[in-house]
Amino acid sequence: MGNLFSQAVIDGRAMDTNELADLVGPAAGKVAALADFNVSNVTRPHVHKPKRPYIRGVNIGGWLLAERFITPYLFALTTCHLEGKFCSYPDQASGPQDVNSPDYVACSDATLNCRPVRTSLSRLGRTRHAGDEARLDYPVSEYDILSTFTDKRIARQYMERHWDTFVTKKELHKLKRAGVTHLRVPFGYWVRGDIADGEPWVEGGWHYFKRLVGWCREIGLEVWADLHGAPGSENGFDNSGHYLRKDTCLGWSSSPDNVARTVEVVRDIAQALVDDDLLDVVTGFGLLNEPFPDCTAGVLRKYYNDGLEVVREIIGPDISVFISDSFHADKWNDGFWTDPETHSNTFLDTHPYHVFFEAGRAFSPRQHIEYVCQYNTRDVLNCCYEDAPNNTKVSRGISRIIGEWSAAVDTLPTELETAIMNHIASNGTALMLDRELSRDRKHFLRNFVEAQMVAYEEAAVGTSSGHIFWNFKMEGRAFLEWDFLTGIAEGWIPHVPDPMVSSVDLFGSCYDIIYRTNDSYALIDEYPNPKDLDWNAWQGWSVDDDFVVNDGKIVIHHRMKPFTIAMLTIVVLLSLVGFRRAWAQRKRRQGYREVVSQISMPKAMIFG
Repeated sequence: MGNLFSQAVIDGRAMDTNELADLVGPAAGKVAALADFNVSNVTRPHVHKPKRPYIRGVNIGGWLLAERFITPYLFALTTCHLEGKFCSYPDQASGPQDVNSPDYVACSDATLNCRPVRTSLSRLGRTRHAGDEARLDYPVSEYDILSTFTDKRIARQYMERHWDTFVTKKELHKLKRAGVTHLRVPFGYWVRGDIADGEPWVEGGWHYFKRLVGWCREIGLEVWADLHGAPGSENGFDNSGHYLRKDTCLGWSSSPDNVARTVEVVRDIAQALVDDDLLDVVTGFGLLNEPFPDCTAGVLRKYYNDGLEVVREIIGPDISVFISDSFHADKWNDGFWTDPETHSNTFLDTHPYHVFFEAGRAFSPRQHIEYVCQYNTRDVLNCCYEDAPNNTKVSRGISRIIGEWSAAVDTLPTELETAIMNHIASNGTALMLDRELSRDRKHFLRNFVEAQMVAYEEAAVGTSSGHIFWNFKMEGRAFLEWDFLTGIAEGWIPHVPDPMVSSVDLFGSCYDIIYRTNDSYALIDEYPNPKDLDWNAWQGWSVDDDFVVNDGKIVIHHRMKPFTIAMLTIVVLLSLVGFRRAWAQRKRRQGYREVVSQISMPKAMIFG
């Protein structure tokens, strides 16, 4: 299977139905048809050979650090869960999967009398209503889940149930067959038991991390360990494990104790990777995920330097070390980590998304891809160079990696997630469990994904080393566009090219993709409705790119071939010649009219 897939990619073609069958099952025919739609419309550019194999991975998010929009049911605690009676919801992604199993207990079972537990303060979203500050909800972050349990032993059992079942070996095999090379695995600082008095965290996650590494060793996948949550929270987001109801890094960067503690967490994890013999599989280490832009710059840079020193001291130079750009890649293009010896095998991590600002959610299909070709591409090219700000000599030290991206285009996760949790509380099930994508929507998403793969590699310049999709799967179908395995199965995510084949050579240029995209706004379903937004709350950034705003009309030359340009030139010249002749004839006719009019005038008017 692997050899067939690699040859298909090298040939620049979609896998045929037989080659796909083993990967996606009965849907193989539909997937092949969708792939053919794109491949047949690509204009082949010249070959771009990468300097080294591309990193093309997926994230194993929502597992060792829980996130509510990935696994909403995990956060839908009931009185039964708190008592140690772990019931399940329809289509829950973790826990017993077989409804006929004696271990499966439905939360809807009337004899259990399981009641929703909504004792956490709600998430503050972009839509605001009276009373939101005090409104109670299901837990928003992992910290809230564990704080809700009064018995820490039961809390640990609850999380172990999730850790044990959410990621399966079968799914890792599917990822490998789809061409994935790397898994980025997020976890919090408490993963190995660094838990202070008063903190609700439970330990045990490291055991399951080691099990996953063992599976990856057998299957042939590399793992990048990612410190996704730091003491005090580096961003206040729920994805740090501790939702603070305020976006800020200051809970971490303004506390010397929290920063020093994080360095020691890095030291402990690095030593564990050595002691547990995991380094043949774990080839990357992320020092901190998405520190918010208000992080004290000097503190963050010193922490990165200290963290790198610790990792190199314990593990050596062979492990990749990646750091977050703190949402501003260009601010790191000042000579930071460009030394080819000290900073080799390091990466600046960027997370481009289109759904966290209202203007992006309102884009038309082509505008989404235009934004990739323009803004996202420029962002990849903003760093990193040895001769900044001239930016002509690509860094031989730090490179770029797109550590998170998705196919999401029009739905703000935090807002839909809240609606999902309300639906679970009222009806016992999540919203949109049976959501399906139209064929036209799939075609658009396929183009959107391919454009991002091309842009995030920037093969012609070489500033980037690859990309890692968020996420490997999602619970339910409300957030399908974030679900890699579903995208592969349904054909709107292409099979990953061979690591030595650039995406541009397979899918065409970013601008090629724009012009094969249906721009029907019927394919966009913006959520939440802009009319419901509280515009006093921050709604993201604006779009000032003329190319995007004008829907690509000013760049038609990117699509033209030399023959087309020559033909157009001939047409224009012939038109000018024709126009000149017509004008000359008109002038002659005008002259005749003047003569005729004079002839027909009374002589008195002519001669005076």
